[in-house]
Amino acid sequence: MFFFPVDVQMTTATPNRVVNLPLAEHRLCARVASLYYESELTQEQIGEFLGLSRMKVNRLIRLASTAGVVQIQIIGPDEPNAELLHQLQLTFRLKDARVVSAPLPQQPLRAVLAAAASAWLADHLADELVIGLGLGRTVALLPETFSVPRPIACRFVTLEGVGVSPNAGFAAYDVTSRLAEVAGGTAGIISAPTFVSTAEVRSALVAEPSVRDSLDVARSAGLMLQSVGTVTNDAPLFRHGTLSAGDLAQLEGAGAVGDALGHFFDANGDHIPWATDDLHVGLTLDDMKQCPMSALVAGGEDKVLAIRAAIRGGIATALITDAATAQRLVDLGA
Repeated sequence: MFFFPVDVQMTTATPNRVVNLPLAEHRLCARVASLYYESELTQEQIGEFLGLSRMKVNRLIRLASTAGVVQIQIIGPDEPNAELLHQLQLTFRLKDARVVSAPLPQQPLRAVLAAAASAWLADHLADELVIGLGLGRTVALLPETFSVPRPIACRFVTLEGVGVSPNAGFAAYDVTSRLAEVAGGTAGIISAPTFVSTAEVRSALVAEPSVRDSLDVARSAGLMLQSVGTVTNDAPLFRHGTLSAGDLAQLEGAGAVGDALGHFFDANGDHIPWATDDLHVGLTLDDMKQCPMSALVAGGEDKVLAIRAAIRGGIATALITDAATAQRLVDLGA
């Protein structure tokens, strides 16, 4: 099944394919199919025109397809990775995906992925749509290449508190506000740290009307876009000091392969409870699973298992990645 936009061409059967129907039935099938597909008459109109019941017309249209009188040719966009894209979507039953070619030697992979995600996001924007952003190093690059052909009255919001430091918080606001400004929409943030010191502080914060309302808006997002973390010393949670080396070792021992919005999951995408769950101000894995379109922008060998697990668990239903990562995912299978 193709999920990317396609042009569909209807053709009559070629001499290379034998239509095994009696001549009279073959002619009638071809006549009905021509009126239906080429003249774009309704089944009722065809029935009135040819003196046939609507049920008979419906049967002939289906027969024309199954017998080869009508053949469907699907013409996808002229993309260098079209077949790989199709295999990726088919293997993981993704709602949507983009596969970009490998970056040039001087290009960082994150920049290439961010540019692809910017184009993908622009294609999906609509008036009144709420877009939730899980902020990370790749998502932070989106404003550099983001553009839209017309103003769109959408809303960009963060999916978690704006950061563990004043600088991180400003960067989070800057991404949402810059995207909103370009799109012609509005921006909103969850005005709280990403992680707090105790569960009691978190409970008090999420009970605050402003934070509670911001969380509710984030949960209402029709589209979420984020990256995915690994359980390594390159993980943002480790680099920011939220996790220690000992924490990483324990998480790995518990089967964790990645995190989304600070919540860890195993190879099947199932949540692995961790102490930081009670300290995090933001959405949960279950919230992400409820989103109509939850997309990941991620790539690289170190992210493969985390991407695969997130898709397996329904945390992500769309993916923007590079060709090498896509091929590795297809090779591993769902």
